This record gives sequence, structure tokens and C-alpha cells, in this order.
Amino acid sequence: VSNHGGRQLDYAVPTLTSLREIAPIAKNKVALWVDGGIRRGTDVVKCLCLGADAVLVGRPFLWALCLGGDKGVCEALTSLQQDIERTMALLGCCTILDL
Repeated sequence: VSNHGGRQLDYAVPTLTSLREIAPIAKNKVALWVDGGIRRGTDVVKCLCLGADAVLVGRPFLWALCLGGDKGVCEALTSLQQDIERTMALLGCCTILDL
């Protein structure tokens, strides 16, 4: 599920809206991967809660690479992981499967 180019188009359907509509239809038929607009751990958790099997995160790591090299990417990965773990804890979830 992706809205590549959505950031350039006014009124494009957001990825999460599409995911919400597609997930019930695709469940147990195909793997559902989400891409587009994922910036924070909370975005990852939302996608998983809505039925995504995988969440692709690209742009934040590109920014991190440009600004801080490989150290920047490591810091961005750590930050994303911590945000996912914090969000899950606030939801009372211990594992991804609990979502």
C-alpha cells in the first residue's frame, strides 16, 4: 500500500486511509506492506494495528545518512526502535503480535 507521489498531489488519499480499506480484503490472502508517510515509531505501530504485515521506512534514514553518515543512520534506527517500544508500552503491548 503506497501513495508514492502523494506528497506532490493535493487531496491524494493518505496511506493509512488506503490501508484501513485494503487490510480487511487482503487479510490472509497476500502480505500487506505499507510505504509512504512513515516518519515515526507511532506511524509504524498505527500501520501494524491496521493490519500491515510490514512497514517500510525510507526517507528518515536518507535524511539521517545525509546529515550524519552511518552514525546518523544508527541514531535514527535507535530512535525509531525506542519510539516503537514506547508506543507499544503505552498501549500495554509486549510484542508486535499483541498489537
